Amino acid sequence: MAFVNNCSPEPEISEEELYGPEPYDLNFVLPVPPVLSTDKLRLLPFIPRVHAAAYFDAVRGHETMMYHYIPIALECPSDFLRFIEMCRRDKTGVMFAVVDTTRPDPKHPQWEGSLAGLFGLLYTDKTNLVTEIGPAIVLPAFQRTHVASHAVGLLLKYLLDIAPSGLGFRKVKWTASPFNVPSNRLAKRMGFKFDGLIRWTSVVVRVEGYQKDGKEARAGDAGDGLLGRDSNELAVCWDDWEGGGRELVEQAFARVA
Repeated sequence: MAFVNNCSPEPEISEEELYGPEPYDLNFVLPVPPVLSTDKLRLLPFIPRVHAAAYFDAVRGHETMMYHYIPIALECPSDFLRFIEMCRRDKTGVMFAVVDTTRPDPKHPQWEGSLAGLFGLLYTDKTNLVTEIGPAIVLPAFQRTHVASHAVGLLLKYLLDIAPSGLGFRKVKWTASPFNVPSNRLAKRMGFKFDGLIRWTSVVVRVEGYQKDGKEARAGDAGDGLLGRDSNELAVCWDDWEGGGRELVEQAFARVA
């Protein structure tokens, strides 16, 4: 029986398309509120034309430290913007600007605070009620503060609370390199439970000037010599949430630092 395979690669994102359409279309499979907030933090949709310049200013000179455990290329601004646009087009991902409201930014008073990071959702499955938090990037000046725990907590409440306050999802995943101690520690502190080590989850891209975290694969495979990565997979499921997870997040919100 004859058959065809008409699959074709996705078109390349041109330089003119890096900042997305205007007005900016989140193109996400789920409803996105204008803002999620605590008394110290706001999450709002990351819009490259609005937030990217401040983000690039904050990461400049810290790229190797910040992106060492992230298997994709984010070091170059154009690669970062290309990733954001790819997520937008995919419909299963959405990115949030993290704003620390305890630190005013005179250059951007409309933000009601300072840009402190980028958090996102990936691989969102509306049918099976599962999504993954990632990337989880806290800018250098805001690390070891309340920023990470408040950002994670807000996303968990948005995803796991029952409507109308949340989306009523059943599972929120978190993946991290086994060697990324801060990421694994943050997830466990916020109530994520270790589900297992998932082997060879990612191909690790080459970045000029340094080597990202990864391990050697067999010679001659389709990865063209690129390293690979295992991932710890952790999750908060609806029963974890109702069984004390929500209270754990509220306690994190209440901590002074």
